[in-house]
Amino acid sequence: MSRAFAMWSGGKDAYYAVHRARQAGMECELLVTFIDAETELVMSHRLPPELIEEQAGLMNIPLLKVRATYATYERELRNMLFELRSEGITRGIFGDVHLREHREWFENIIADFAMRPVFPLWSIPPALLIEEQRRTMKSVIIRIERRISESYLGRELTSEFIEYMGENGFDPCGESGEYHTFVCRGPLMQGEIILTHAERRATPEAVGLEIDFWKVVK
Repeated sequence: MSRAFAMWSGGKDAYYAVHRARQAGMECELLVTFIDAETELVMSHRLPPELIEEQAGLMNIPLLKVRATYATYERELRNMLFELRSEGITRGIFGDVHLREHREWFENIIADFAMRPVFPLWSIPPALLIEEQRRTMKSVIIRIERRISESYLGRELTSEFIEYMGENGFDPCGESGEYHTFVCRGPLMQGEIILTHAERRATPEAVGLEIDFWKVVK
């Protein structure tokens, strides 16, 4: 069986990609997350690395943390792929949904290392995908763009939010960064992470949560 890693953000798309890959008979043996060397937060979702470690622990999958800046991201990504390929890992699991340019960027890089990218969420209609994710896991909205109602920040991803996104012409999956989530519970996790305290952090573009306290229930 081919050995696989997954690009990991802690959000619903990364999680559901690993879930569907497992359903298809592929085992993910490593989660890879990039840490912003300037903020020491997870680069994609601005989460504390310790929170991602809790997630990986509940999934019983090792977590590899790679430090980088936005300027060095591609170089560190290539270094990471070289190391994983040297260790016999030949597949990468990605949570891309429909942004072809982003998918092709990863495809071009991973091909340089004779590795095969897998996109378990690709071609699933967005409305169907987000509903499957809502039913399968509990995820909390941790960042939201200014043009979307701030009232949903910190709340669980629900059918109400999905309907709101559709009615207002937004991508319900949020793949272009309309919102980010953190998965607290799901079939891959042997327990639940409960977020107990976070500070609101605002920028001109978005409002997010600086999560600093949580508890794990097994």
